[in-house]
Amino acid sequence: MTRAAAGCAALVVALAAAGAPAAGDVAPTPSPGPAARVGRAIDHAWDQATDSVGEALLVVRVRVALLDRLKEDGLRVSIATHDGAVELSGAVKNRSSVELATRAAASVKGVRSVHSGVTVGDGTQSEPPVARVVGTVERSVGDALLEARIKTRLLEQLGKVAFKVDVDAADGIVTLSGGVPDAARKRLAAGITRGTSGVKDVRDLLTVQP
Repeated sequence: MTRAAAGCAALVVALAAAGAPAAGDVAPTPSPGPAARVGRAIDHAWDQATDSVGEALLVVRVRVALLDRLKEDGLRVSIATHDGAVELSGAVKNRSSVELATRAAASVKGVRSVHSGVTVGDGTQSEPPVARVVGTVERSVGDALLEARIKTRLLEQLGKVAFKVDVDAADGIVTLSGGVPDAARKRLAAGITRGTSGVKDVRDLLTVQP
C-alpha cells in the first residue's frame, strides 16, 4: 500500500534557474530560509513514504489548499493519502480550521474522500515538528505555499525526477539543490520555477547527475 505523508509547508523539489550559470561560474551560496526549512521535513516524509508521482501530487495539492485556506493552521495539519482517500491529523489553534481543513482537502481535484482527525489544541500539546521549526509564521506560510506550488508544477512536468530535487523559498527567492539526469531537465526545471507566480529570483545549485 502506497502512502504519502506531508508534514507542513515547503517541499521536495529544487530547481534549476533559467539563465543558469555558465560553465566555470560559481553558484551563489544559498541564504538560509526562514526558520530551519519547512520543506526539508516534508521531503524527508516523502522519501520514506512514497515513490508515486500521483500520490505526491495529491499530497502537495492538498497542502496548497490547506495553506491557502487555513494560513498558519495549515502548517499544523499532517496529510496522508491512499488511492484518492485523504487522512488529515494534527492540532490547530482556531476552531474554525477543523471544519475548514476538511472542506479545503475535499475541494482538491483527485480527492475521493476525506477523513479528518484534526482537533483544536488545548495549549498543552506541542506543535508538530514542521510547525515548530517555522519561526516567523506569517512569512513562512507564504514561503511554504510558494514551494508547494513550484513542487506541483515540477512533479507534473518532470515526474519522478522531481523527487531528487529540493526547493527552498525565502521571501520569493528560491534556492535550488539536488540532482537531475541531464542538462535539458535542468533547464526545464529552471523555466518552470521562474514561471511560477511569486518567484523573484532563483539561485541555481542543481547539478547534473547522469
